Formats: sequence, structure tokens, C-alpha cells
Amino acid sequence: MSKIIGICNLHNEPHLGEITKNRPLAALSFLGRYGIIDFTLSNFSNSHIDKVYVLVRKGIVGIRKHIGSGAIYTNNTKTGSIELLINEKGLSNKPFNTDINNLRSVINEQDDLDYDYAVIAPTHFLSSMDFRPIVKQHIESGAAITSIYTHVSDANREYINCRKYKIENGIVKESTRNVGRTNEADISLETYIISKKTLRKIIADSQKVSELYSINDMVNYMINESILEVNAYEFKGYVIPILSMEDYINHSLDLLNYHVRSKLFLPDWPIYTTTHNTAPALYGKDAEVQNSFIANGAIIKGKVTNSIISRDVVIEKNASVNNSIIFTKTLIGKEAKLDHVLCDKNVKIVHAKRLVGTSEDVIVISQGANI
Repeated sequence: MSKIIGICNLHNEPHLGEITKNRPLAALSFLGRYGIIDFTLSNFSNSHIDKVYVLVRKGIVGIRKHIGSGAIYTNNTKTGSIELLINEKGLSNKPFNTDINNLRSVINEQDDLDYDYAVIAPTHFLSSMDFRPIVKQHIESGAAITSIYTHVSDANREYINCRKYKIENGIVKESTRNVGRTNEADISLETYIISKKTLRKIIADSQKVSELYSINDMVNYMINESILEVNAYEFKGYVIPILSMEDYINHSLDLLNYHVRSKLFLPDWPIYTTTHNTAPALYGKDAEVQNSFIANGAIIKGKVTNSIISRDVVIEKNASVNNSIIFTKTLIGKEAKLDHVLCDKNVKIVHAKRLVGTSEDVIVISQGANI
């Protein structure tokens, strides 16, 4: 039986402005309960991939705090594990802090990783993806690389600057940047099934091509230069791209709709996350809540509509929160009115009584701010 490892790649995460200034995207709160990284780690776990390496570019403390020992994502705690890998030399030389150099440092230190095939996946494309049939098809094909893509009809608005594939007979013939000129496109999900031999070739060849190149860069280079034949596998499930602050806010609020949510959260595909021994949410006698996610530990005395409320948030009497995302341990004071606002953690809104943005211009309040 082939040995399969998972590589959760955090090196190519997009920057979402203020909310990822001091944390990696993978550790960002999602729907008041999850972390962004939970979806990729759960896909590995549900696909029975128990040996997982997380390539961390920055913020290793936040990642470690969120996933803990990793046991919650591991089906077989005796043989499975989640190991965080960071290239310490690259931390002081950011251009060279790539996923390839991260892997290279580990391979040099540990001689090699024990596997036959690696599934490499990022965290900024959220999905419920079963890797088992993809790995099976990859092994049977004898291909060096299988690249997973999704076909979209809104490439003029979504997935801007992502890689767009030209595919012929199941083979990726060309990889270009999506600049939004067409609606229909086959978009790379930056997710690959790669044999050990091929991954070692990518790592070795990158030193000849460019030491600044990432795994994505090398795969795209090999496609366009016809160095390796890359199979294409279409993922037909629901995908949420988190490529910008607007993506994060809009897709989060879209998931308040049950029909949208049921496309991501499948009945036989649990999304695991770290649990906290937090008391249930408490609702005051005058509280009103409509179409919202309310996490454990929240205290709601006011009105919440179409919003996402994280753990230990307090919304005081006569306060109202609409179309907003409120992170952990935030206080919304009495009679405050919030609409289209994103509050990072540990914010106190006491003196301001009206904060109103729009769906196109959401107000973002920095972590720890007093308003």
C-alpha cells in the first residue's frame, strides 16, 4: 500500500489587510467557530491522510495555539501526526522564505520524509474535498503530477490573479494568470498530487531555475516549458476562495444562507476544529437574534441580525449588530448601532454609538481598539 502524506502549504496565503497583519490567514477565525486551516486539515483527515506537515511561513505561535497537538484532526492517533515546519533561516530573509526552501531545510536535516505520494494543498480555497479518488486516479495514471482545478463561470469577478489552465485531453497545456477577461475558466486550486520522485525533482530544479520560486511557480514553469506532463483533475464541489478582505466578509455572510452553507458543510464530511470549554451562549430577556451564527460564551442582550458573533462577545442592552462579523472577546456597549462592521478581537465599543458601513465599504476595527 502506498504511503500518502499531506502537506498543508501556508506560504502562498493572500494578505487580507488589517486582519492578517499580525496573524497568518490559516489562523483567522471563520464563522465564529472555525479557523481557516480547519478545512484543509479536515479534508486530509476525512481522506484518511493521518501524516500531515504544515509549512508555516509566519505566525507559528498562532497556528500551534489553534491546532494544539493536532489529535482532533487525526483518525489514528498512534501512527498519525501533524508537524509544523518552518524555515528558520528564511525568517530573516523574506524573499527566500518559500515553501520549497522550507521543505529543503527539513529534507536536509532529516534526510527525507517517509512517503510515496504527497497531497499538497493551501488553506485559502475552502472546500470539502475527498482526496482518495484523486490519489487513486493519479497512481493509476502514472503521472508525475496531478493538479486539481475547478471550472468557474465568474472568472471576470472571482479568482483574479489565480492561475488559469488550458486543458487538452486531461493534460494541462498552459498556465496563465486570470486577469478577468472571460467569465468561463478552469482555475487552479493550487492543490497537487505529487510522487516523491517528482517533488524531489521540483526541489532540486528550483535551485537552477530560481531560488525565489514556490511550488506553484515551479509547477507552472514545468507546464509552460513542457518539462513535465501534468494531469488535470476537475473538482466539481463547492469552493470558496478567500483571496481578499472582500472575499472573506462576503463569503462568510453568504454562509448564513442554509442553501449556500449546505454546499460547503456536507453531512458525511465533518469539519473538525479545536474545542473550548466555554459555557453556552446567554440571551437576555430583551435579546433578538435573526439569521446569525452565535458562538458559545457570547452574551446577547441586544439585537443581532445577519451577523457572525464569536466566542465571549458581549452585546449590551439596546445595542444592535447588523450584517457584521465580531471576533472573540469584543464588547458592544449599550445603544451602539453597528452595520457592516468587522471587529477584530478584544475590541471595546463604548463611546461610539453609530458605526455604519456598506456592503462595498465595510468598517474594519483593529484588534484591541477602544472606540
